[in-house]
Amino acid sequence: GSWRDRPAKDFVGKRVVTSFPSLTKRFFDGLAKDRHDTYIKEVSGSVEAACGLGLADAVVDLVETGTTMKAAGLDIVADVLETEALLFQQRPTEANGLESGSKADILRLIEKRIEGYLTATKYVFIVCNCHHDDLQRVCALMPGKRSPTVTELKEERWHSVSALVKISESNRVMDELVKGGAEDILCLNLSNTRM
Repeated sequence: GSWRDRPAKDFVGKRVVTSFPSLTKRFFDGLAKDRHDTYIKEVSGSVEAACGLGLADAVVDLVETGTTMKAAGLDIVADVLETEALLFQQRPTEANGLESGSKADILRLIEKRIEGYLTATKYVFIVCNCHHDDLQRVCALMPGKRSPTVTELKEERWHSVSALVKISESNRVMDELVKGGAEDILCLNLSNTRM
């Protein structure tokens, strides 16, 4: 039968494939304190394929959105553990080398890389063309983080306008750009940034 909509405790005593055997054992031992017969098989990579290949009744894996699991025909039954990544640093002083010097430079570089990636996950880059008569309205719709970039096109009185736009606002902004006279509108994903 189907395992859909069943509680996680229904998988106690079944075959579970994971890259995290200790965490998985703790989770299942906590579900059924009197039973310790859940068969946990450790694999590395492509954990989501185990059920489809008949190697497991369930998997425990690290997921961000669950898209890959859903694509493999799997449903999330329970959250085993919720995590977040945090960056900590000592208070910078000359004594610990974090105020200036090579350690400080490395920490600033790491921080900029993380900030750049996070910006890329929150924004898209929208580019469009517009006639000079519509330029002010188009720029008002795409103020960007600092300001839009405006470039003259070879065609007289036409411009290319580009700016970062929050992903959550991108469809609305593109719709408004069309109404505002913009043409050739492109919405581009960002893989990374440095701001």
